[in-house]
Amino acid sequence: MLALTQISYTAIDFLSLAIVLTGTLVQARVGIGFALLSAPALFIINENYMPGPILMLGFLLSLLMYLNEKPSLEMTNVLPAILARIPGSWCGVLTLAYIPQWLLGVVIGISLLVASLVTSVRTSITLTHPNLVIAGFLSGFSGTVTSIGGPIMALLYKAQTPDVTRKALLCFFLIGTPISIMLLVVADGMSQEAYILCIKMLPGVIIGYRLSRFKWLAFIAPSRKTIMALSTISAVVILLKSLSMLT
Repeated sequence: MLALTQISYTAIDFLSLAIVLTGTLVQARVGIGFALLSAPALFIINENYMPGPILMLGFLLSLLMYLNEKPSLEMTNVLPAILARIPGSWCGVLTLAYIPQWLLGVVIGISLLVASLVTSVRTSITLTHPNLVIAGFLSGFSGTVTSIGGPIMALLYKAQTPDVTRKALLCFFLIGTPISIMLLVVADGMSQEAYILCIKMLPGVIIGYRLSRFKWLAFIAPSRKTIMALSTISAVVILLKSLSMLT
């Protein structure tokens, strides 16, 4: 059983809560932003936020969006990517088990830079079964290691209608994210602190999503360029922090 002191909030926890709330609010309004904004900022504050707590919070957000909107999920179209996420996630778990902390930070920083680049490109990839398998594997690997697995899947659906893209990605993450979480738990990749951090940040997701339903907060909707710029800055900070461990 958790002690009361373990779930009490410090000033840093309130800052983290504000980051989660803002990332949730942006994601619910713009369609991207939770992982790209929240994950790197939280990692800078406390490395234990990645990947477990961010994955669990991201799954909760996807679940809230599904329960509120209740769209018809077309699993057949995205099934190849979901199946490919399993080996991709397992490779991610193995990577987490064997690389040192400083190198993990470098991987996360580089992954953020790549995610920002992928999200900002105008071209799209043809939506075929082989490409779904490749994207699902890469998303599973990146999502498990860095908790950021959305950009590669979003690139694959870039040429599709917003409705098709939204349903496909929601289905992919509703089913795929628990796969990464389960594999992390099985591989003992979730520390007690990770669970505590997740519990503390749950109100941020719930409150942020509820606030996103209010029209008077519509001004909190940064452009994709702004999100990419902030993500890139965070990536550079993470890279510098990680490389400084070598000195």
